[in-house]
Amino acid sequence: MVRAADAERGTIRCSHVGCGADNRLQTAFHYDQAIVQGLPGFGSLTYLGHPEVTYPLQFGPNVIGTSESCTVQVGRFIHEGRCFISRRHCTLTVTFDQWSGQLRYQLQDGAPEPDQPEIRSSLNGTYLNGSLLQKTEQIDLNHDGIITLGGADRFRLTHYFIPPAMLTTYKVELAFNPDRTE
Repeated sequence: MVRAADAERGTIRCSHVGCGADNRLQTAFHYDQAIVQGLPGFGSLTYLGHPEVTYPLQFGPNVIGTSESCTVQVGRFIHEGRCFISRRHCTLTVTFDQWSGQLRYQLQDGAPEPDQPEIRSSLNGTYLNGSLLQKTEQIDLNHDGIITLGGADRFRLTHYFIPPAMLTTYKVELAFNPDRTE
């Protein structure tokens, strides 16, 4: 039990004989996910073959491929007479991390078909920073990460960073836990 005087001071003095150390009380918080409703964007992909070509991302799953049913429909880029990007090549999911207050980007090879729930892998693979993703692997992407579709077409991911001033308005203090001390 934390005494009112200790809570007001923000520390608890250790009662062990000869110790007397001050333990700082920590308050915990997270950020309300409602913040995503007011964001102007969720990041983008830039095609490195033509840097003027960018594709905006949406919150949630972004299916990337050449099909009209994709969230991010990329062009059929031709290399030696072939396109190496599948109709529904990969899935880039944008979520909100309530503990860090930032958007999180996760990449997975393949995508579900509109009428089927299971993931179908791409024909030519998906690479992150030069490393091939395994068929069932879902991996976090850093800002400026390079996604290569089919081993031929490269895209740079640009994160959207939520401004700190905006974050403070969505901060949710959690109830004090006396076991949470430093």
